[in-house]
Amino acid sequence: MNQPLTALLLGAGDRGANAYGRFALENPQELRFVAVAETQPERRKQFAANHHIPEERCFPSWKQALAAGKIADVVINATQDATHYPSGMAALEAGYDMLLEKPIAPNLADAVALTLTAERLGRKLMIGHVLRYTEFFEALGEVIQSGALGQLVTLSWRENVGAYHMAHSYVRGNWRSTRDSAPMLLAKCCHDLDLLTWYLREPITSLASTGSLLHFRPENAPAGAPARCTDGCPAALECPFYAPAIYRDMLPIKYTLLHSEHPSIRWLGKAVLRAPGSIPTLDKLLPGQPLSRALHAWPRSVITNDPKSDEAVMQALLEGPYGRCVYHCDNDVVDHQVVLMSTQSGVSVSLTMHGHSYEEGRTIRMDGSKATLLGKFSHAVCYLELWDQRGFLLWRKSFATELDRKQSGHGGGDAGLARAFIRMLRGEPDALTSGRSALESHILAFAAEEARLTKQTVFLETFKQNWGLQ
Repeated sequence: MNQPLTALLLGAGDRGANAYGRFALENPQELRFVAVAETQPERRKQFAANHHIPEERCFPSWKQALAAGKIADVVINATQDATHYPSGMAALEAGYDMLLEKPIAPNLADAVALTLTAERLGRKLMIGHVLRYTEFFEALGEVIQSGALGQLVTLSWRENVGAYHMAHSYVRGNWRSTRDSAPMLLAKCCHDLDLLTWYLREPITSLASTGSLLHFRPENAPAGAPARCTDGCPAALECPFYAPAIYRDMLPIKYTLLHSEHPSIRWLGKAVLRAPGSIPTLDKLLPGQPLSRALHAWPRSVITNDPKSDEAVMQALLEGPYGRCVYHCDNDVVDHQVVLMSTQSGVSVSLTMHGHSYEEGRTIRMDGSKATLLGKFSHAVCYLELWDQRGFLLWRKSFATELDRKQSGHGGGDAGLARAFIRMLRGEPDALTSGRSALESHILAFAAEEARLTKQTVFLETFKQNWGLQ
């Protein structure tokens, strides 16, 4: 029987602690964390306590952790985007194979260098493109490869970012500034571009793109809106971005329950909206993961080290960046972008990303010479439908969603990715998201950003040649 893989975690934030850390706690026979590097003392201490890591294996920085020698089998790198390149290069050079959160790096030069270094040193590098490992996206790929669509003609893909998620991550949060993070298309849609390259299985030859920061600007602020939501905003009751409603009351998460196809989950949503104090009772009555975990997790877990405390949440809103009015932030990333692509065989592809959706999720339409495939992948609803060209529904399949409390995050993809990484380290050919394959999505994202900024069509062969990638 195989021994569990031992890991050094770089970055015990939301992804590190709540995705990979959760997997290790639920699957101790597969993965065990033996060291952690985290700059915030409270997070470092909590992660160490959860995973029984001795004090001498707890480090305040990734530099100190990697200077300690090779103290684990692998590194799981969940640091902030800007740190991926220096920490990733140091981990590879220290002899570690690595699972690296997406994106590889916030600029293409570093992403290319990191990928090529892993290959030169013979290190195994996997990128956290979790969606390839979900049942939904695996099934979608199987339909395409089955030939049921006939000749694929056109593909329309939408990344509908929930308005509250846009406000949290790309207006108030860590990905709000092009100076400090990757372009939003890379940060949010490298998953989507990765899936498209996986499904199409042929080169994208050219692309064009348009987009801008349209709404989250000072001139669109409600009359009298102060710099912070907590300073007595006159628009608090009607503003969908009012911080206490998002973080203290977790209203977006509760409303998501109401969108479910399942009557029992809709009932649950109504119950927690009418009586928030009923959550502990519901946890005892209902099977699966506790409801309280979801209502005290992301995004609350990002803004405070004590997400179960309403008082701690409000203190974070009073003092930190997440209490700011979305119209008075220092954000400059786009809030909508469209990319039009053409493949070598002539298939037309459109990718739309925007941050103004009532519901978080992806919607997909693929039209072929024989049939049309429709899909929706959201927190509340997840299905695929196949229609023939006479208008008959050939089949419909529903999938478990984020509301299935027995699943890991990203529709089961978090656990799927972790298991695939473990299999890869044990010599099984399961590296769907190796550094090299993941690099393709990054190339497309940066090519699209160049097209958006220059307002010109970008030809991928020339773009890759300019980066020495041919």
